[in-house]
Amino acid sequence: LSSDVKLSWTLDHMDQNFMSVLKHTMFQPTVSCPLTLTPSETVVTFGDPVSVNCSTSATDVEGMGWEAPFGGTGFEPPPVVTWRVDKLEEWTPSPFCYATLDDGSQCTLRPVITIFKTPDFVSISVLDHSLIMQDTEYNNSTRTQYWLQCNIINVAPVQFLTVNWYKNNESIMAMSFNDTTTKTPVNESSILKINISREENVAEFRCEAELDFGPHGPKLYVSSQTHNVSWTPSPFCYVTLVDGSQCTVSPVITCTNRQCKKYILLNELLISKTII
Repeated sequence: LSSDVKLSWTLDHMDQNFMSVLKHTMFQPTVSCPLTLTPSETVVTFGDPVSVNCSTSATDVEGMGWEAPFGGTGFEPPPVVTWRVDKLEEWTPSPFCYATLDDGSQCTLRPVITIFKTPDFVSISVLDHSLIMQDTEYNNSTRTQYWLQCNIINVAPVQFLTVNWYKNNESIMAMSFNDTTTKTPVNESSILKINISREENVAEFRCEAELDFGPHGPKLYVSSQTHNVSWTPSPFCYVTLVDGSQCTVSPVITCTNRQCKKYILLNELLISKTII
């Protein structure tokens, strides 16, 4: 054969081999990892014990085991191997189960583990009562305005936290958090703007930290003590005229110090719910 014919035959043969390999790669079914985790998702209190079983019913598994910073196992025969920790004190344990098949290939499977801690305590404070409290006229009805802050101390993970506000045991506001990266305990707060009318005189407020882990975990609540807030009239001077009528005048109080100005800025920028 001439060199041109040989080259043509070689290229055709290579094309056929390439298409055969490509067809084999594209159309062969993908073999899934023959492992089952029980449970596949779990929610655990920090410091509590935890265990997850990894099992297989496949007949081509040579051995299996758990890899983890703690609680890992050696290479064991199927069908079941267990990851177990008596006292889980790691916020991101990240264990995974692996299986080695008869052909030498390996596959892995990871459980979803959420470690949580309830707040040490939940409390309500008034943001500088003397500076925040204001008297405002609403439809000729005087109301006293306050800013209340709910303090949630040492809670994790914050992505599952919701702060609920209650006025006289009626739900009035809920605030959730979007931080999905922080797994360790944090301190959080929620601020509520309220108005107490002269007719109400006194109202009871409390806030509640709620941890909701959905179908794979508990729903937990830690509540603050009740905080009473009362209507407080502004100082005013009145005069009774000889005809029995009265007139009043209130002083104008000007805020000059830095702390007061800070709270005025907070009043302008903070997005919160006003209780009318």
